[in-house]
Amino acid sequence: MKRIVFVDDEQNILQGLRRMLRPMRHEWEMHFADSADAALEIMRDGEFDVVVTDMRMPGKDGAALLEIVRREHPGTARIILSGHAEQEMAIRSVAATHQFLAKPCDADTLRNTVQRTCQLRGMLASERLRRLTAEVGQMPSVPEVYERISAEMGKDEPSLAEISTIVSEDLGMTAKLLQLVNSAFFGLRRHVASVDHAVAYLGMDVIRSLVLSESAFKAFDHAKGGVSPDTLMRRGRRVAALAKAIARHESDNKVLADEAFQAGMMHELGKLILAAELPSEYQRVSEAMDAGALQDAAERDAFEVTQGEVGAYLLGLWGLADGIVESLAYHREPSRTEVSGFAPIVAVHAAAALTSVGEPDALPLDDAWLESIGLAEAVETWRDLASIQPNERDAA
Repeated sequence: MKRIVFVDDEQNILQGLRRMLRPMRHEWEMHFADSADAALEIMRDGEFDVVVTDMRMPGKDGAALLEIVRREHPGTARIILSGHAEQEMAIRSVAATHQFLAKPCDADTLRNTVQRTCQLRGMLASERLRRLTAEVGQMPSVPEVYERISAEMGKDEPSLAEISTIVSEDLGMTAKLLQLVNSAFFGLRRHVASVDHAVAYLGMDVIRSLVLSESAFKAFDHAKGGVSPDTLMRRGRRVAALAKAIARHESDNKVLADEAFQAGMMHELGKLILAAELPSEYQRVSEAMDAGALQDAAERDAFEVTQGEVGAYLLGLWGLADGIVESLAYHREPSRTEVSGFAPIVAVHAAAALTSVGEPDALPLDDAWLESIGLAEAVETWRDLASIQPNERDAA
């Protein structure tokens, strides 16, 4: 049974939550606290799966509570309820918060968010990795990219287009921006998978607050874990461009194409996280791969999970679209999914395989799986798309 703590200083709201969530009493062990201190006292009684808290409370507010939970209970998923007028507070809490929900929050939204969060916990077999990933708040960011975006922000008339370009060159910034724009706090009716759209929607003031917030990003040492962020971004761009081209060829669904693009861009986000958080362990993984070990095998030997599962788990906690989460988790082992036709993971798996041909850690194309979902005959067309220069694909 999942253990959930709900926190709000208004008793009538807590009573409303009790009534609203009563149908879940056979699946959730629910606790209700009227202050941050009361919630922390409850959480001393073992580990909890999720904490859901109001933002504005006397004494310790929701942001302060979640920061303590992040330190003392890193395996607990953290969700905050916030009003639209509290953007500044939301930015302050962005490192400690996995998801933002807008107040008032209806029963279905709250229930579905908590259920999905609990389901994601089963993705990572290792409790150590669950705790590590849940604790990630500041995203690794390349110092040079951070300096460029800060300089652009400092101009008299900064350009949103230039900011989009710069953000797109950094995995950490891309992931954090998509987390924020896709939160229910901003009230969008569909997931945003495009950095351009995210930047345009959030606007200069919110982007500035996020980028300049000390809690959002931390510098990534290029030497950590044998991982180069520049290499990850170059590979990510190649996979993203081809995944989008494949998706556009197979479907006229723009959302699907955008998800394929962003999943391709971030398909190795977990590698960046592991290298930043556990550099010595990932250094050994890198050395094993240099010696001929397969990537998945080396990662599972070191961490019990793959980098794809780590990246997927984090983005899932952040509420990103299922198509993106699934693509990160299983792009190297697509047969573990239950898709029965074209989906973002098809595009990302094919793009990752076709762009890595001839490389030491090349990903083999899963022909048997593609045959099983009726897409084997499309592979030759995808190979043709892979052979076209990226700037020529739009016309293809």
